Amino acid sequence: MATFNLSKGQSFQIRKEMELVHSGLVWDPPEGSGPAFDLDVHCFALVHPGGDPARARLYNDGSHALCYAFVRGPSNAEGSLRKNPDGSFETEDGSMWHERDDRTGRGGSTAHKEDDGDGDEGHHGEGFREEFKIVLARLPADVSELAVWATIHDAERKRQDFGKVKNAYIEVCDAMDDELCRYQLTSEFAGLTTIQVASFLKQADGSWKFHAVGAGSTAGLGEVINAYLS
Repeated sequence: MATFNLSKGQSFQIRKEMELVHSGLVWDPPEGSGPAFDLDVHCFALVHPGGDPARARLYNDGSHALCYAFVRGPSNAEGSLRKNPDGSFETEDGSMWHERDDRTGRGGSTAHKEDDGDGDEGHHGEGFREEFKIVLARLPADVSELAVWATIHDAERKRQDFGKVKNAYIEVCDAMDDELCRYQLTSEFAGLTTIQVASFLKQADGSWKFHAVGAGSTAGLGEVINAYLS
């Protein structure tokens, strides 16, 4: 299946009959001996009060927020997401699922991948990536948007920003792991460590489209979450 390469501001229409999609963030390891880039991808299910997309709020106070901050555990007993034994986590209704943390992003560079003994190289056999799955047919009816954000873990200490990350892109695949579209991040995000990469937007007929947002921010992830809660 052909891949549609999106530019900032463009959208890809997802067929209405497509009930499940995968999405993943891919990037190259740094050149030389510098510290690895540890990118994280987060997906927030949002509602639009009054039908106004500018008033985006977390659905059900974050019950469908694919973000480590919402994972239930000893230090977060009230977390809304269930953590699985393999390190992945998901919503209680199974409509949204996030793969275990990927600290390398070596989606296009298997030659540099360390062998961890489990033989898992991610879908397409291209290596690790930050990956999540959305069962569109199971999402709560009130959800209007799935906002996808990317951050760099420990960026300040490592003196990293998205302008230094090479060949980073987000892809959307169907249930068979055939890539539908991708959006390549560019050097315009130099100096920034938080990006709203894209959004899945629900259409009037119940179908969804993937929209390349490409909005860099100086806010931290906590500030992004608080803005969606306020």
